[in-house]
Amino acid sequence: MPDENHPSKPSLIQFLTIIAITLTLSLIVDFGRKATANYRIQQEEARLSKEIAILEARQEELKRWKAIVQSDTFVEQWARQEMHLVRAGETAVMPLIPQRPQIAQSPEVSPLQTAEEQELPCWQVWWALFIDSPPGVFEIPW
Repeated sequence: MPDENHPSKPSLIQFLTIIAITLTLSLIVDFGRKATANYRIQQEEARLSKEIAILEARQEELKRWKAIVQSDTFVEQWARQEMHLVRAGETAVMPLIPQRPQIAQSPEVSPLQTAEEQELPCWQVWWALFIDSPPGVFEIPW
């Protein structure tokens, strides 16, 4: 019978059980860490896959745009519209936007008329633009 004053030595089975429990707990903790790391890696992989898909679509769009921009038609259109260039033998025409000419109003015009009623017809604006005088007045410059 064991003496109550002396602690008994742990048996071999108790010793092996403590070691097995310790190893099991350390394996469980290690497995949890690896599972968490694996989850983070999968999330990062999914994010990067989406980013790659977006960048590949952008790359294809840029390739199409590059093909368009390098075409002779686009270059000519850009040169004419943006740079206002012309081919040899052509003449560039730059329309001027005229200010509304001040044409003397006839005495029949009432001061109570609205601005819309007093607005000049288009043909009078064009006349003033090309002839440089109000309609009905035509001066010979020589």
